Amino acid sequence: MNDLSHLFKPDDARDAGGDFHFLAYPSHILVWTCDGSGACDFVSPSWLEFTGRDMAQEMGRRWLDRVHPDDRMAVTRGLDEAIAGGQPFRLLYRYQRADGTYRWFVNQGMVRPGPSGTPAGYVGQCFDVTAYQDGEAELEHAAQRMISLLHQTRLIGVVLDTKGRVMYSNGGLCHLLGASGSALMNCRLFERYLAPGGRGLLDSIYPDGGTHAQFVSEFEAEMLGGDGEARLVLWHAIVLHEYSGKVRGTILIGDDLTEARRMEQQLVLTASVFESTSQAIVVTDASARILAVNQAFSELTGYPREEAIGLNPRVLKSGRHDQAFYEQMWKSIHDTGHWRGDVWDRRKDGSVYPKFLSISAIRNEQGEVTNYAGIFYEISERKAVEERLDFLAHYDTLTGLPNRCLLLDRLKLSVQRALRDGTKVGLLYLDLDHFKQINDTYGHAAGDTLLKEAALRMQGCVRGADTVARLGGDEFVVMLPDIKKLAAAAQVAQKIQAAMAPAYEIDGHAMLAPPSIGISIYPDDHHEVEVLLKQADAAMYDAKHGHDGGYRFYHELGRAPDTVRDKEP
Repeated sequence: MNDLSHLFKPDDARDAGGDFHFLAYPSHILVWTCDGSGACDFVSPSWLEFTGRDMAQEMGRRWLDRVHPDDRMAVTRGLDEAIAGGQPFRLLYRYQRADGTYRWFVNQGMVRPGPSGTPAGYVGQCFDVTAYQDGEAELEHAAQRMISLLHQTRLIGVVLDTKGRVMYSNGGLCHLLGASGSALMNCRLFERYLAPGGRGLLDSIYPDGGTHAQFVSEFEAEMLGGDGEARLVLWHAIVLHEYSGKVRGTILIGDDLTEARRMEQQLVLTASVFESTSQAIVVTDASARILAVNQAFSELTGYPREEAIGLNPRVLKSGRHDQAFYEQMWKSIHDTGHWRGDVWDRRKDGSVYPKFLSISAIRNEQGEVTNYAGIFYEISERKAVEERLDFLAHYDTLTGLPNRCLLLDRLKLSVQRALRDGTKVGLLYLDLDHFKQINDTYGHAAGDTLLKEAALRMQGCVRGADTVARLGGDEFVVMLPDIKKLAAAAQVAQKIQAAMAPAYEIDGHAMLAPPSIGISIYPDDHHEVEVLLKQADAAMYDAKHGHDGGYRFYHELGRAPDTVRDKEP
């Protein structure tokens, strides 16, 4: 969020109508303020010019009546939460102008200080992002869902921009670092809070010297807490991409391993240690036969102490890990004396659950291994959060289909396999004819229903190895790996056209939305995946506007390999 604090003097909140005239420019930025109840008490002239209404019509809480009905609840909730917590907010919604049309707004706001320094309301600025609604708005909604998910979890959560600066932090991170959310905003998290001795990690995050932050999917870092004590955190990173595929930022979710690591280091065979921790502990002899477990072990696994003694921990194996996984685990234990990571295990009742497990080898004075000690705890919540975040990052939330990012990943793998096996990869780029007219006539809800039904029809026309993806709006791509002849792509295109030709029955209306299809082939048309995608798009455009629908191969266009159409605005 842009920092608006420089716009205020201590007394700015007293006369909003007279003190904010300088916020009217530039004209593409729409500025408004609200009091502590969320009632609007000022809008800039640029706002009035944009909406076509006068000042009185925008005042009070009546401004919420102009928010699209489908977005009003989320906007009200987001604003109320920001006011209650004294935090900045960023909202995406549709706002109605005087002519009845709706425009997409990104609305950013921050606390508006009163004369005594206490919050007196909010000042916000809005940007019209309607031009990006088909693709970027869906990404913005997905990002908002991710942030909502991080807000609800007890785990440490933070969203960083491409430079590693904090864009959002939840209560877990604030508690860990002893800092407020506003204090963390825009700071370079690891440059400011990494404990001494973390230079190597910092160099790996900023390999280019500090310009762009890069994170591996999982790493450990010692962070300086508010009390000056180093806290060990296991971070899990999920990269966010824009519609174009460009990296947008990174979501980090973390587990505070400080206590678990201390337990590893101090673990001894005493009842006080065993029974004072809520984490499960198991100790075996050198042959991996269980000698002792604590009560937490029995509660988590379902094996009473008396039954567990003498067993091998392999009775907990879920079957989800292959032999190579366990060979690598024991290699680490033998080489370093330790192993830690996520494991899927099975309880006595047969139910499978994820856990974080740390195993240490205990040696005698001669250096011989006498025992193995393991400490673990269930991580079902963390896994659920990771899976949900991964879905939001790689799948279209409306149809459940892979998004552009996941499609490109799969396309690159398919091209590599085709190069090795001497096969081809087909790309079918689809656009639904008349969709804009349907959307404008029957509304977004009907349009969304049609898109979901169209996705189901397409999925019914392909093999299990094929991929149907949604790029945004009414544009889809079908990837056909491991084909040998161009005819295979043509057959699928014909099958899709036949499946999508019948009318869609939605809310009592029959709606026709046949597809126009463009086809490009690897390696016949090109070797680079991005170019193949653009070629299929160009062929679709030709089929749609030059040949009244149907399907069209790119090589039939008679153009140079890199010739593609410009995107319509």
